[in-house]
Amino acid sequence: MNRQTFLETLLILPVGVFLVRCSSSGSGASGSSTDPAAPPSKSGTQDVYSSSDAQSHFHTFGVDDASFTAPPAAGVSGDTSTDELHSHTVSISSDQLQQVATGQSVMVTTSSTSGHTHVFTFVKVS
Repeated sequence: MNRQTFLETLLILPVGVFLVRCSSSGSGASGSSTDPAAPPSKSGTQDVYSSSDAQSHFHTFGVDDASFTAPPAAGVSGDTSTDELHSHTVSISSDQLQQVATGQSVMVTTSSTSGHTHVFTFVKVS
């Protein structure tokens, strides 16, 4: 390998790694990232999750701790917080609640409202 090839490799490689990392983060509706806008938190007996950002806003959704320890057969379903004058519906199955309880992460896409969806990533909150 000559010096020019070596230098081109050094200059091109970091850009290539950056592009791969950017493209592997995933996208939700409208090209938004699927990453949560904020980490989950505890509020009393609820775990509060933030959705991905879409169209410059996000929503929150709370799940009772009991729903993870003894998942209802029908799962959990409800509306997110209201932001930008709308909310979305989130549905988490009993199996998905059990997966979270065992330490797995579960991604759930909301209903479509105002032409977009959000993604919630449910994880066990300590």
